[in-house]
Amino acid sequence: MIRLHHVGVVVKDLRSAISKFCCALGVDEGKIVVRRGQYSSKSGETEEFEYAFIPSGNGTMIELVMPTSEGPTMRFLNKRGEGLFHLAFEVDDMRSATKRFEEADIPLAGENIAGKTVSVFFHPKHAHGVLLQLVKEGLFLPDGEINPEAFT
Repeated sequence: MIRLHHVGVVVKDLRSAISKFCCALGVDEGKIVVRRGQYSSKSGETEEFEYAFIPSGNGTMIELVMPTSEGPTMRFLNKRGEGLFHLAFEVDDMRSATKRFEEADIPLAGENIAGKTVSVFFHPKHAHGVLLQLVKEGLFLPDGEINPEAFT
């Protein structure tokens, strides 16, 4: 099973973006939680970012991402500006879904640094300019918080 889980949008000012998206989508801004995260590229480069999920209906969300340290996301923002950053698909079998993407000549760009593979990224150079992400089914709770049970 593969389903669109969220659309990632890179932003310069996370709080302003949250206000704008919540207003436009009719979402209660007070219910949105800003979180901090880390990502490690395939080359071992680690970056930090703040992010928030905005529900957009039918279980699909918009993830607003603001890089807070140097790394691939900051370089993307500096080079291309704000906008569409990635498409994330939720999968029930990470191993077979990853293999399927690699068989389609879309190589891994990096994965989360949490020890157990629950999220991987595929290089946009090989996916028609779009960074693709696979996330393990159940990795995110309905409010966008990471589910600790996904690591068991």
